[in-house]
Amino acid sequence: MNDSNRPVFSLNITVQEFDNHYWYKTELIDICRRCRLHVSGTKGELEARIRNLLKGERVDDARRAAATRRQSRQLQEITPETRLIPEGFKFNRQAREFFAAYFKRDKFSFTKEMAAALREAERNDDHDMTVADLIAVYEGKRRVDNPDESSYQWNRFVQDFNRDPQSRQIGHNRMRIAAELWKHVRDNPGDKRYSPELLTEYLNRSRQT
Repeated sequence: MNDSNRPVFSLNITVQEFDNHYWYKTELIDICRRCRLHVSGTKGELEARIRNLLKGERVDDARRAAATRRQSRQLQEITPETRLIPEGFKFNRQAREFFAAYFKRDKFSFTKEMAAALREAERNDDHDMTVADLIAVYEGKRRVDNPDESSYQWNRFVQDFNRDPQSRQIGHNRMRIAAELWKHVRDNPGDKRYSPELLTEYLNRSRQT
């Protein structure tokens, strides 16, 4: 496996070259810092800033401005009609108690999809998204485009690796092997997913050495 295909980041690489490879969040933060971009936000937001920079487009941080406005407001009461940004909705104890009462549960846990929906409203400066929309997201009735999906790629890769019956035959260094396979996938173009063929190829090469 050739693991040296990922380019060193520079302003001369194309957006496609950037998107073809996996970048850790720490790397994205370092790139943003070197390019004098905001370094806060999720992995997906950092990637979006860098894409805009490579395209030669203006790099705005609309979500940061919307989040600042939202967090500066004090919310008195939560109802399904509460608008998230204009009225200052927050994922806090007050919101947890509202959702627990709404769904008639003793406890309630926010989901990553709900958090992604709020970030989407901030990015789009959407003043119409309400708590009812968050309820729909929680119930699976509304889909949210989540630019942070790449953050979960490594975890998903390991889960799929461990489900492969071949991996269960490895007595030692299982995670080291998973990391080696991930490095190959991460640094080469293509889908950042595990496939049994990766491990088959690795085991065949190991037997030959």
